[in-house]
Formats: sequence, structure tokens, C-alpha cells
Amino acid sequence: MNRYKNALLIYNGKAGQDDLDSTLGNCIGELSSCCDELTLYGTKSKSDAERICREKGGNYELIIILGGDGTVHECVNGLAELAERPKTAILPAGTCNDFSRSLRIPQDIKQAARLIKQGMIEEIDIVKANERYFSNFWGVGIIANASQNVNEAVKGVFGKLSYYLSAFQTIQEAKSFTFKAEIDGKAVEEEAVMVFVANGRFIGTSELPLPPQKYSDGLIDIFIIKEAGFRLLKELLAAKGTGKLNEKSGEILHFRARSAAIDSTPLQNIDMDGEVYTETPAKLEVLKHHIPFIVGEEEKQEAVD
Repeated sequence: MNRYKNALLIYNGKAGQDDLDSTLGNCIGELSSCCDELTLYGTKSKSDAERICREKGGNYELIIILGGDGTVHECVNGLAELAERPKTAILPAGTCNDFSRSLRIPQDIKQAARLIKQGMIEEIDIVKANERYFSNFWGVGIIANASQNVNEAVKGVFGKLSYYLSAFQTIQEAKSFTFKAEIDGKAVEEEAVMVFVANGRFIGTSELPLPPQKYSDGLIDIFIIKEAGFRLLKELLAAKGTGKLNEKSGEILHFRARSAAIDSTPLQNIDMDGEVYTETPAKLEVLKHHIPFIVGEEEKQEAVD
């Protein structure tokens, strides 16, 4: 069993008291049995999680993030620049929890807390984008517009369905832009409606059509989507779970790289892990084995005769 001298649990302090009591009640018992000293910190405003990780993260052996992809994104940005980064765990409590899915963390809070006691620790890649960082994905075009179109009130009622509704509307209204990039030294220029860079394996709870790979291999997957519409959706859905993309159609270009410099005309808003607050151009660099995360076991592949 994993044991920790001290741990900091970061959670949304603005959540409803009943929901908070229920959520904490489902995990505190498990955590107390493996943490000699457990400190709880409720965030008070946006970026508070990032600040507390930057200021206090180095004082703890374990950081526990109770929240969704936005909270994970904040904490990663607070931890990424520390000289010595603590072990980090996620208790998924958001709408999609995509990065936690990539790390094979159970989506049940109590089971995720149990994993902190029993799970493996693996050094996970984080990607630097200019002066910021992301763990799961980076995107411009359709994906950034979809994130901005999500109504927070609707999100609270419909959860992940709100993302799908927004994405469908955005696809119908997609506008192309000129995309220029240098990908591991190779120049690429295309007209695109979306550029998507994946470090994790999930988006909107759906698994990406990627071959089996580690999230600690020092590489990112870069997808250039050249056209929108039902033809594109059909191709992506057909590829789901196969690990293969039909690139012969020319609608999707796929690269694996250690770094990339990306620009666009006109400038595009950038979505990082579901948060939109900056725009192109951007330089992306994989920081290999940058933060130690607690991860679940890999699923065993059945032998094929």
C-alpha cells in the first residue's frame, strides 16, 4: 500500500455544501488511511488552484486534485514549473474528466480514492505551450469555438451532452483558416477548420482513434482537419477504437512529434484542456516524464488466434 507523509487535497470551495459533504465523505476515509497528514483546501476563485499549487505544492509529498479537467489544468500549470514536483492524484468530479480517463482512473470517487492507496506511480508527459502547460489537449478552430459556445447553465443541467450539442452547432458553422506549422522541423501549410494536439486519449469522454501508446513516450499527436461536415464525423466514428485513421481521403492529416510551432491567419483562439484564454501563434514542446501521477492498471489485451 502507498503511504504519504503529508498530502494536500484541493477541491472547489464554491460547490454546494450538500454535494461537497457527500463527495468528501466518499473519499476522506480512504485517504486518511494512507496519508499521515491530510490538509484540505477549498478554492475561492478561478486560478486559485494554480496559485496554491505553485506556492505550496513543493511542501507536500502528494497533491490530490478533486475536480474536473479545468481544475486539473489549473493545478498542472501551478505544479509544472516547480523544481521538484510532488506525486499527483486525481479524484474525478467534473463533467467529462478526460485526462483522468487517459490515466485509467476509476470515475467513481471512492474507487479513485482507493487507487491512491494501491495504484502505480508513473512519470507523465506534460506539454508546454508558450508560457502555459496542458495535460490532455490543445486545439484551435472547431474545438475552441465549441468550448466557447457551451452555455454554463446548460452545462450544469445536461453535462457532457452540452459539449456534443455545441460541437454539432459549431461544425455546421465552421470557417476555415490558413494553418502554418513547423512540426519537428518539417514545414506544413494547409487550409483547416481545426488543428487538434493530443497528449491524452479522450475528448468529451470519447476515446480518440489512436494506436495503443504511452502518455509518457515524449510525443504528441497532431491532427489537421481540413474539412467539416458529416463526412468527417463518419470517418472519425469509423476509426474509433481501431487505432487507424483513413488519411488517404485528405480530410485528416496526422503527425507524431516532440515539438511544433503553430500559427494561423486569421489568429485563432486556443483551447487547452477545455479552457480558452489565449490565441495563436504558439510553440509546443513535450516535457517528458514531467509530473508523477498515480495511474490505474492497463487493460489486458485478449490474445487473438
